[in-house]
Amino acid sequence: MSIALPVALLAYAAVALLHGWWLSAAVAPVVAWLLWRRHPRARFTAYVFLSVLAARGALMGAWPLVLFALAAVGALQLPAARRAWPRLTRGRPLR
Repeated sequence: MSIALPVALLAYAAVALLHGWWLSAAVAPVVAWLLWRRHPRARFTAYVFLSVLAARGALMGAWPLVLFALAAVGALQLPAARRAWPRLTRGRPLR
């Protein structure tokens, strides 16, 4: 799980480049890097990025993009993802 999501985001960045979605193509590798490095705020960053992808896909009628974003958010709910990228909680110090 900790490898699959960053790799999927890198693959998405390549697709975004092909479609000319420059901002998305630039941000996806950053989110992938944060997930790869297991940054304390990587999970939150991924949620924000994937939510924007889903909203943009819905507005554009790009349903594969919506499905990708929803599948990635769903993958973040799995126990393996929760172990790799724990949720931010109040009072818990960041590494």
